[in-house]
Formats: sequence, structure tokens, C-alpha cells
Amino acid sequence: MTPLDILYIVLAFCALWLTAGLFWLVWQVASILRNVNETMSLAQQTFDKIEEAITAIRHKFEAASSTLPLLVGGMKKIIDYAIEKKKGKEEKDEPAP
Repeated sequence: MTPLDILYIVLAFCALWLTAGLFWLVWQVASILRNVNETMSLAQQTFDKIEEAITAIRHKFEAASSTLPLLVGGMKKIIDYAIEKKKGKEEKDEPAP
């Protein structure tokens, strides 16, 4: 065995270890990117749920605000009627001069 053969064997082992190291590095980067992708997917799902909840709340407020003027108007008429009835009752109760 000549020194050149030993050099080729050492270079072959170095190439083997370099290839194994690069494969391990690529594997780790792929694992990290997969975890990031899963995390982003979970975050997107969470944001979608939050957006749905906010939209539902907004629609409920819009529905309530559309009936609110009717409710306020009805309450105003009831209060006006009660005030008028009270004034009429007070005028009946006052003795004539």
C-alpha cells in the first residue's frame, strides 16, 4: 500500500463524513421549517377563529343597533303617554276655584 492509496482512503472517509454532516444539516433545517410551518398553520387557524368571533359579535351589535331606534321610540311614546295620563289625572284631582 502506497502513501497515495492511504491518501485516497482518508479522502474517501472525509468525503463520507462531509456528506453525512451535510445530510444531517439539511435534515435539521427541514425539521425546523416543518415545525415553523405547523406553527404558522396553528396561528392562522387561531386568527381565523378570532376573526369569526369578532365578525359574529359585530353582526350581533348591528342587529341590536337596527332594533334599538324602534325600542327607544316605543319607550319614548310610553313615557310620554304616562306623563300625559299623570297630568290629566292631576288636573282632575285639583278642586275648582
